[in-house]
Amino acid sequence: MVVGAVLVACSLGLLGGGAGAVWATTAHRHGGYVDLGTQSYRTTGYALASRQIQLDAAAGGWDVARSLFGTVRLRITATPAGTAVFTGIAPAGAAGRYLSGVASATITGSPAGQPSYLGHAGGAPAVLPAQAGIWAVTAAGPGTQTLTWPVTSGNWTVVAMNADGSAPVSVRVNVAATLPALPWIATGLLIAGAIFLVAGALLIALPARAASRQRAAPASG
Repeated sequence: MVVGAVLVACSLGLLGGGAGAVWATTAHRHGGYVDLGTQSYRTTGYALASRQIQLDAAAGGWDVARSLFGTVRLRITATPAGTAVFTGIAPAGAAGRYLSGVASATITGSPAGQPSYLGHAGGAPAVLPAQAGIWAVTAAGPGTQTLTWPVTSGNWTVVAMNADGSAPVSVRVNVAATLPALPWIATGLLIAGAIFLVAGALLIALPARAASRQRAAPASG
Protein backbone atom coordinates (compact mmCIF):
# COMPACT_ATOMS: atom_id res chain seq x y z
CA MET A 1 0.00 0.00 0.00
CA VAL A 2 2.88 2.34 0.76
CA VAL A 3 4.22 1.97 -2.78
CA GLY A 4 0.74 2.62 -4.13
CA ALA A 5 0.42 5.81 -2.08
CA VAL A 6 3.80 6.99 -3.36
CA LEU A 7 2.74 6.31 -6.96
CA VAL A 8 -0.50 8.23 -6.46
CA ALA A 9 1.40 11.17 -4.98
CA CYS A 10 3.83 11.11 -7.93
CA SER A 11 0.92 10.95 -10.36
CA LEU A 12 -0.59 14.10 -8.88
CA GLY A 13 2.70 15.93 -9.41
CA LEU A 14 2.96 14.70 -13.01
CA LEU A 15 -0.66 15.55 -13.76
CA GLY A 16 -0.18 19.00 -12.24
CA GLY A 17 2.95 19.56 -14.32
CA GLY A 18 1.15 18.37 -17.44
CA ALA A 19 -1.79 20.66 -16.76
CA GLY A 20 0.59 23.58 -16.26
CA ALA A 21 2.33 22.80 -19.54
CA VAL A 22 -1.04 22.62 -21.32
CA TRP A 23 -1.99 25.99 -19.84
CA ALA A 24 1.30 27.52 -21.03
CA THR A 25 0.78 26.00 -24.47
CA THR A 26 -2.69 27.55 -24.82
CA ALA A 27 -3.67 30.41 -22.54
CA HIS A 28 -0.14 31.75 -22.03
CA ARG A 29 0.92 31.64 -25.69
CA HIS A 30 0.62 34.79 -27.80
CA GLY A 31 1.64 35.10 -31.42
CA GLY A 32 3.34 31.72 -31.23
CA TYR A 33 5.45 32.65 -28.18
CA VAL A 34 5.10 31.58 -24.55
CA ASP A 35 5.72 34.55 -22.24
CA LEU A 36 8.48 33.64 -19.76
CA GLY A 37 8.40 36.86 -17.74
CA THR A 38 9.56 40.47 -17.50
CA GLN A 39 12.33 41.89 -15.31
CA SER A 40 14.10 45.22 -14.89
CA TYR A 41 17.91 45.47 -14.72
CA ARG A 42 20.26 48.33 -13.98
CA THR A 43 23.98 49.03 -13.69
CA THR A 44 26.00 52.18 -13.14
CA GLY A 45 28.46 50.79 -15.69
CA TYR A 46 28.35 50.62 -19.47
CA ALA A 47 26.91 47.17 -20.05
CA LEU A 48 24.67 44.46 -18.64
CA ALA A 49 25.54 40.88 -19.50
CA SER A 50 23.90 37.53 -18.84
CA ARG A 51 25.83 34.64 -17.38
CA GLN A 52 27.25 32.32 -20.01
CA ILE A 53 24.43 30.32 -21.57
CA GLN A 54 25.67 26.82 -22.37
CA LEU A 55 23.57 24.90 -24.90
CA ASP A 56 24.99 21.54 -25.93
CA ALA A 57 24.19 19.60 -29.09
CA ALA A 58 23.45 15.89 -28.93
CA ALA A 59 25.54 13.23 -30.63
CA GLY A 60 24.92 13.15 -34.35
CA GLY A 61 24.55 16.91 -34.63
CA TRP A 62 20.94 17.11 -33.37
CA ASP A 63 20.44 20.62 -32.00
CA VAL A 64 18.65 19.81 -28.75
CA ALA A 65 18.47 23.47 -27.70
CA ARG A 66 16.58 24.53 -30.80
CA SER A 67 14.23 21.57 -30.51
CA LEU A 68 13.39 22.52 -26.92
CA PHE A 69 13.37 26.32 -27.05
CA GLY A 70 12.75 27.07 -30.72
CA THR A 71 13.08 30.81 -31.19
CA VAL A 72 13.68 33.18 -28.27
CA ARG A 73 12.29 36.70 -28.38
CA LEU A 74 13.65 39.53 -26.23
CA ARG A 75 11.85 42.86 -25.94
CA ILE A 76 14.11 45.51 -24.40
CA THR A 77 13.02 48.98 -23.32
CA ALA A 78 15.22 51.67 -21.77
CA THR A 79 13.97 52.97 -18.41
CA PRO A 80 13.14 55.76 -18.31
CA ALA A 81 12.10 55.87 -21.95
CA GLY A 82 14.01 57.99 -24.43
CA THR A 83 17.42 56.35 -24.50
CA ALA A 84 18.34 54.33 -27.57
CA VAL A 85 19.23 50.80 -26.49
CA PHE A 86 21.37 48.07 -28.00
CA THR A 87 21.09 44.38 -27.31
CA GLY A 88 22.99 41.53 -28.89
CA ILE A 89 23.74 37.86 -28.47
CA ALA A 90 27.33 36.81 -29.12
CA PRO A 91 29.53 33.76 -28.56
CA ALA A 92 30.53 33.89 -24.91
CA GLY A 93 34.26 34.13 -25.64
CA ALA A 94 33.82 37.05 -28.04
CA ALA A 95 31.48 38.86 -25.64
CA GLY A 96 33.98 38.36 -22.82
CA ARG A 97 36.78 39.87 -24.90
CA TYR A 98 34.63 42.84 -25.91
CA LEU A 99 33.65 43.55 -22.29
CA SER A 100 37.14 43.00 -20.90
CA GLY A 101 38.16 46.20 -19.12
CA VAL A 102 34.66 47.67 -19.41
CA ALA A 103 32.77 48.73 -16.28
CA SER A 104 29.80 46.37 -16.42
CA ALA A 105 27.61 43.98 -14.48
CA THR A 106 26.86 40.30 -15.02
CA ILE A 107 23.36 39.24 -14.01
CA THR A 108 23.78 36.24 -11.72
CA GLY A 109 20.16 35.53 -10.79
CA SER A 110 16.87 36.89 -9.52
CA PRO A 111 16.37 35.70 -5.93
CA ALA A 112 12.99 36.78 -4.55
CA GLY A 113 12.30 38.52 -7.83
CA GLN A 114 15.16 40.98 -7.43
CA PRO A 115 18.14 40.63 -9.80
CA SER A 116 21.60 40.05 -8.36
CA TYR A 117 24.78 41.14 -10.10
CA LEU A 118 28.50 40.59 -10.24
CA GLY A 119 30.16 43.94 -10.90
CA HIS A 120 33.28 44.42 -13.03
CA ALA A 121 35.48 47.50 -12.70
CA GLY A 122 36.76 49.30 -15.77
CA GLY A 123 36.04 52.14 -18.14
CA ALA A 124 34.01 52.86 -21.26
CA PRO A 125 34.02 50.46 -24.22
CA ALA A 126 36.67 51.19 -26.85
CA VAL A 127 34.19 50.38 -29.64
CA LEU A 128 30.47 51.12 -29.83
CA PRO A 129 28.44 47.90 -29.51
CA ALA A 130 26.98 48.10 -33.02
CA GLN A 131 30.53 48.27 -34.43
CA ALA A 132 31.95 45.35 -32.48
CA GLY A 133 31.26 42.78 -35.20
CA ILE A 134 30.79 39.89 -32.77
CA TRP A 135 27.02 39.51 -32.63
CA ALA A 136 24.90 36.63 -33.93
CA VAL A 137 21.78 38.82 -33.71
CA THR A 138 21.21 42.43 -32.62
CA ALA A 139 18.49 45.01 -32.12
CA ALA A 140 19.09 48.72 -31.53
CA GLY A 141 17.26 52.02 -31.44
CA PRO A 142 14.88 54.16 -29.38
CA GLY A 143 11.76 52.72 -27.78
CA THR A 144 11.12 49.02 -27.34
CA GLN A 145 13.48 46.89 -29.40
CA THR A 146 12.66 43.30 -30.35
CA LEU A 147 15.39 40.73 -30.85
CA THR A 148 14.56 37.25 -32.14
CA TRP A 149 17.10 34.45 -32.01
CA PRO A 150 16.66 30.92 -33.42
CA VAL A 151 18.34 29.13 -30.52
CA THR A 152 21.59 27.44 -31.51
CA SER A 153 23.80 25.13 -29.48
CA GLY A 154 27.01 26.67 -28.17
CA ASN A 155 28.13 29.05 -25.42
CA TRP A 156 26.42 32.43 -25.61
CA THR A 157 26.13 35.74 -23.76
CA VAL A 158 23.32 38.29 -23.99
CA VAL A 159 24.48 41.91 -23.68
CA ALA A 160 22.41 45.08 -23.22
CA MET A 161 23.92 48.56 -23.53
CA ASN A 162 23.00 52.08 -24.47
CA ALA A 163 23.41 52.40 -28.22
CA ASP A 164 25.87 55.28 -27.77
CA GLY A 165 27.98 53.27 -25.31
CA SER A 166 27.17 55.54 -22.37
CA ALA A 167 26.48 54.79 -18.72
CA PRO A 168 24.39 54.01 -16.72
CA VAL A 169 22.32 51.28 -18.35
CA SER A 170 18.77 50.65 -17.19
CA VAL A 171 16.40 48.38 -19.12
CA ARG A 172 13.23 46.35 -18.81
CA VAL A 173 13.42 42.98 -20.55
CA ASN A 174 10.60 40.64 -21.55
CA VAL A 175 11.55 37.09 -22.52
CA ALA A 176 9.42 34.73 -24.59
CA ALA A 177 10.08 31.58 -26.60
CA THR A 178 8.22 29.37 -29.04
CA LEU A 179 8.99 26.19 -27.03
CA PRO A 180 8.06 23.71 -29.80
CA ALA A 181 8.58 20.72 -27.50
CA LEU A 182 6.12 21.98 -24.86
CA PRO A 183 3.00 20.23 -26.24
CA TRP A 184 4.89 16.93 -26.36
CA ILE A 185 6.16 17.46 -22.81
CA ALA A 186 2.61 18.22 -21.64
CA THR A 187 1.27 15.06 -23.31
CA GLY A 188 4.06 12.94 -21.85
CA LEU A 189 3.47 14.26 -18.33
CA LEU A 190 -0.28 13.67 -18.54
CA ILE A 191 0.17 10.12 -19.86
CA ALA A 192 2.79 9.29 -17.22
CA GLY A 193 0.59 10.81 -14.52
CA ALA A 194 -2.39 8.71 -15.61
CA ILE A 195 -0.28 5.52 -15.63
CA PHE A 196 1.11 6.23 -12.16
CA LEU A 197 -2.38 7.02 -10.87
CA VAL A 198 -3.87 3.73 -12.13
CA ALA A 199 -0.89 1.71 -10.92
CA GLY A 200 -0.99 3.37 -7.51
CA ALA A 201 -4.73 2.85 -7.16
CA LEU A 202 -4.37 -0.85 -8.02
CA LEU A 203 -1.53 -1.32 -5.52
CA ILE A 204 -3.72 0.24 -2.83
CA ALA A 205 -6.97 -1.47 -3.76
CA LEU A 206 -5.77 -5.05 -4.33
CA PRO A 207 -4.06 -5.58 -0.94
CA ALA A 208 -7.03 -3.93 0.78
CA ARG A 209 -9.45 -6.26 -1.05
CA ALA A 210 -7.35 -9.30 -0.18
CA ALA A 211 -7.24 -8.29 3.47
CA SER A 212 -11.02 -7.81 3.49
CA ARG A 213 -11.55 -11.29 2.06
CA GLN A 214 -9.20 -12.76 4.65
CA ARG A 215 -11.18 -11.17 7.48
CA ALA A 216 -14.47 -12.40 6.01
CA ALA A 217 -13.31 -16.03 5.58
CA PRO A 218 -14.74 -18.43 8.26
CA ALA A 219 -12.25 -19.82 10.74
CA SER A 220 -11.34 -23.49 10.08
CA GLY A 221 -11.70 -26.35 12.53
